[in-house]
Amino acid sequence: MSLSLKHQLDTFLDNFPKERHLASDPVQFVHRYEDPRDREVVGLIASAFAYGNVKIILRTVSNVLGYLGSSPARTIACFDPHRDSRRLRGFYHRFNTSRDLVVLFWIIGRTLQDYGSLESAFASALSADDVEVTGALDRFCEILLGFGHERFYPRGELQRRAGVRFFFPSPSQGSACKRLNLYLRWMVRREDGIDCGVWTRVAPRQLVIPLDTHIARISSYIGLTDMRSPGWSMALDITRSLRKLHCDDPLRYDFALCHLGIAGDCPRRRNLEKCARCPILAICRL
Repeated sequence: MSLSLKHQLDTFLDNFPKERHLASDPVQFVHRYEDPRDREVVGLIASAFAYGNVKIILRTVSNVLGYLGSSPARTIACFDPHRDSRRLRGFYHRFNTSRDLVVLFWIIGRTLQDYGSLESAFASALSADDVEVTGALDRFCEILLGFGHERFYPRGELQRRAGVRFFFPSPSQGSACKRLNLYLRWMVRREDGIDCGVWTRVAPRQLVIPLDTHIARISSYIGLTDMRSPGWSMALDITRSLRKLHCDDPLRYDFALCHLGIAGDCPRRRNLEKCARCPILAICRL
């Protein structure tokens, strides 16, 4: 990777108005809590629903957190599906229903009960020598989806098409795992006004970029990948390119690059007016 690319991206990041874009990002919900136990629970919930229209995402997460009160971790630890699921009736977010939300609460509660924290569950599958979180993310999904679901599904089996599976895709199946990698970024990267640095047992260098359509497209424009098919392989390819620029913190540009796309400032086709104002025009191959 060229020094020019690193210089341009560093300059772009230094001048990017992060605070202004925080209002349109679900990580804002994590910042509303002080207790690390609440932060990791809220982060997992907020990232789980981070798909679709931004305004709808923010509304959904706000509604879900309204169910959980001032201490989401404590509420979920005490969550009783028989007693409490009635309050969640009528919930939906695109194709996820109230049952998916009930199962998600149950899964998080069981993880806290068995491991003490979500960080401990994830770290149980990660070695300090692991270059990337690939294997740990696979195992984390297995742990969370492995808790008993007999009270929620016919025949006591977690159905192949169960909506809760959508919250926990795995790298081994080729998924880019955008929302889970987003969650890890929030938890692991040191606090910088956006990410929260809640976890200490995972290193920022081990993270994989949360690959969405904006990151896939912009990464192609600036030469971070030549791959065309979004998925885990592309996410790794982009991350490895970024690691050559910042070996200890490859995801440092992720928020800014993603919001360049979300804000509509990086068009899908060359637009003379927009492109002329682009802060990374000098490294764009579009």
